[in-house]
Amino acid sequence: MQTPQQPPRQSKSSGEQTLSNRKERILKAVVEDYIRNATPVASEALVREHGFSISSATVRNEMAELEAEGYIHQPHTSAGRVPAERGYRYFVQRLMQEQHIPQAEQLTIRHQFHQVALFREQWLQLAVAILARAVRAAAIVSSPQLVECRIKHLEALHMQDRLGLLVLVLLDGIVKQQLVTLPDQVTQQDLSTASNRLNALFHGNTRREVEAAAGAERFSNVERFLVRSLTDLMVQIDARDATTIYHDGIVELLDQPEFSRLERARAIVEVLERPHTLRELLPEVLGGAGVQILFGSENRWEWMRECAFVLARYGDVGGMTGVVGVLGPLRLHYSVAIPSVRYVSSIMTELLGSLTGDLPGEAAGGTVPPHAAPSPGEM
Repeated sequence: MQTPQQPPRQSKSSGEQTLSNRKERILKAVVEDYIRNATPVASEALVREHGFSISSATVRNEMAELEAEGYIHQPHTSAGRVPAERGYRYFVQRLMQEQHIPQAEQLTIRHQFHQVALFREQWLQLAVAILARAVRAAAIVSSPQLVECRIKHLEALHMQDRLGLLVLVLLDGIVKQQLVTLPDQVTQQDLSTASNRLNALFHGNTRREVEAAAGAERFSNVERFLVRSLTDLMVQIDARDATTIYHDGIVELLDQPEFSRLERARAIVEVLERPHTLRELLPEVLGGAGVQILFGSENRWEWMRECAFVLARYGDVGGMTGVVGVLGPLRLHYSVAIPSVRYVSSIMTELLGSLTGDLPGEAAGGTVPPHAAPSPGEM
């Protein structure tokens, strides 16, 4: 167990006043017991199981004050207390101790990613499988995207007569091809010479950067033709809606008592199977740094008022980035979810860098070494 060096970023500033040490101990015990057992927590149980050196009557008085302040609530008369959204937020921000991922498990996870590092779809699927298993909640990951596509390599091929093939490799590893009608009497040598110059000029550029640079350059007829063909193709790529959402862990999520009601379970399944609503969330997460948590009412959808998202951005290599995270009940095991999301995000950032060749010492298409897991202080 370890205390996080930097608390996860909240979507709203808590502005909380610090509770007394005794109230903090009681709130921490209530949250941890409820996360573990999913049953309301009574004052007598707190005294008995947590070794408080105060009477159950004193604990009851403190719990009554915590309830009046909105940190816990009583689901029905004569029941114990359960954490409220404000209580979860205070717990994560000030009281929680993250569970350190054992070194052996870190190496196992890295080795699994190492096996599929060259196949982007497979490591995206692996990410959600690992998180769903670790947190026992639903896991999601979005495919990495550029705000605008960027050029890694351009190749122009002479096919037959005046038919040519334009091959464009993007920084995110995607390859696009388009047939073009070549100008008269253009040879493969002409196309290769022009492609080599354009690669030197435009590597890493967006379409708008290509157009701006093209205005300041003097081009041959073949080069000018390729620039037009290139920018036309990039317009098509930038217009796509290609963000894919991968998910896993529906069964684990529906096993939680919060989703025993049919209507709530159905809403969760629908949003994961029809992820256009999740895509609306991505721009908010992409604008932040580190692990971010959305609690209950901070989520925009009514069906998520009893849910929490733990999310992190990965990538940002060459402007390419995506989102990885878990979705569960407010009673989420945050001390496991937060370090797990952070760790998987860091590995995916490395994978994305090695895939595009933008990390120091990594060749394009390289893989992440199965060793060199971060030390506990980096988690």
